[in-house]
Amino acid sequence: MKKIILIQPLGELNHTNGFTRTSEQEPLALEYLQATLEQIDVISTLYYGRIDEDKLLHELLSNPVVAVCFSIYSYQYPYCLKLAEKIKILFENKNKVAPTIIFGGYHPSAMPEKVIAEKQVDIVIKGEGEIILRDVIDTIIKKENLAGVNGIWYKDINGIVQKTKEAERIKEIDTIPFPKRHSEFMSSSRQFQITYPAPSQQKGVAQVLYSRGCPYSCIFCSSESMWGKKVFWRNPEKVLDEIEFLHNEYNTNLVFFPDLTFNLNKKKVYEICNEFIKRNLPIHWWGLFRLDNLDNEMLFMLKEAKCVKLSIGFESDDASSDKLKGNFSISKDDYAEVLYTANAIGLIIKALLIIGFPDDTEEKIRNYNNFLRSIPVDEIRVSFITPFPGTQVWDEYQNNYLSKNFNLNELTTEIPIINHPRFSKEELFDLRLEVVQNFYLDPIYKKRILDKIYKYPHLKKSYFEYFKFLENKKIINDNQLTNIF
Repeated sequence: MKKIILIQPLGELNHTNGFTRTSEQEPLALEYLQATLEQIDVISTLYYGRIDEDKLLHELLSNPVVAVCFSIYSYQYPYCLKLAEKIKILFENKNKVAPTIIFGGYHPSAMPEKVIAEKQVDIVIKGEGEIILRDVIDTIIKKENLAGVNGIWYKDINGIVQKTKEAERIKEIDTIPFPKRHSEFMSSSRQFQITYPAPSQQKGVAQVLYSRGCPYSCIFCSSESMWGKKVFWRNPEKVLDEIEFLHNEYNTNLVFFPDLTFNLNKKKVYEICNEFIKRNLPIHWWGLFRLDNLDNEMLFMLKEAKCVKLSIGFESDDASSDKLKGNFSISKDDYAEVLYTANAIGLIIKALLIIGFPDDTEEKIRNYNNFLRSIPVDEIRVSFITPFPGTQVWDEYQNNYLSKNFNLNELTTEIPIINHPRFSKEELFDLRLEVVQNFYLDPIYKKRILDKIYKYPHLKKSYFEYFKFLENKKIINDNQLTNIF
């Protein structure tokens, strides 16, 4: 049986921080790849998070490995290049043929021509990788020509870069096997956000996909380079089969849907909610929702299906901005009504905010708190505008707002990366902290959550543990929130 290595480092994002990274999650992309490779009798080892390089290099020398495959976001790219170089040098020094180095994921998909030009990289996969990687590995094992595999850039036997035809999207996602889960990852997965169950009561927290792709053109999102703009859904019954398996195998009681827009299609939302209701599993779940696709009828259906949380991209204090979201079609009065309904029926609401745009002023950023007072939000995530390759802001900011030698490893949304016309990095860090602290310590917020907990006492532990989490991350101090209980 042939073997490969699958790698996804997390680097500085290996730890939670309280501003944007508030969870420990399984490596879903690697798990999908691993399961698909088993269809051609290829086994693989996963290296995820903080990479044990000594263990990795020892495994490579001790076992015949066909390929080392990296799944890469932009901030991971510099480290992955260095690690790939170490692997190449190791084999050169041993006078051995190195395994094929394959790069895939968001960053290589956004700029394949540049990535394949790196001396360490043999093959670049563009787009969703399961079928392409399976075909690449099968072709390498059979010693056939890679020209027959769609969706790749590669170096031929003479070192000349070749590009094959674009690969078709995977329309029938359920033809891919369920991700291959691992107890070591499932046991450590936690959502430290405000959710239900609370972290101390969570078991086998899992990510499950319902759809792939997004038709919108948010200026900060690089999904189009990975998925294109078409959206394909799984069969709701298959989704619930997977969730039922997770419950039986890992006692899973909380699921997160990483779909880019869970409520893109109302009919699809109702179909999966009906399947949740029919199965009546002891599992709660949440996902990423678009505000202008929500209505009261959908909210009640979500609640009945044991959805516990709506994570909503507001991005700015002007949540109806076409400039950021594209084709946004709801007024503030209308979406406020929807949010108040969601709050009234006990759904947790998380607002995703972005600061640090070139036109941001101190007044505009501080106005976030006035905006947040006007809507019933339970939790906020505040990130910095980040020009990822493959996005509109990448194209717009390169000449005016990015240093020529900026560090890709800072493309995390955790660090102000652009040269802001008004603020230093330190000032933007201070403003972010101010927005977060003012939100959680606002008397209006305290009263709102106490009213919610009074009406839905099962949520008390969820709020309490989240506030302790923020306290441990030194975002709030002196039991300023936990003492309200």
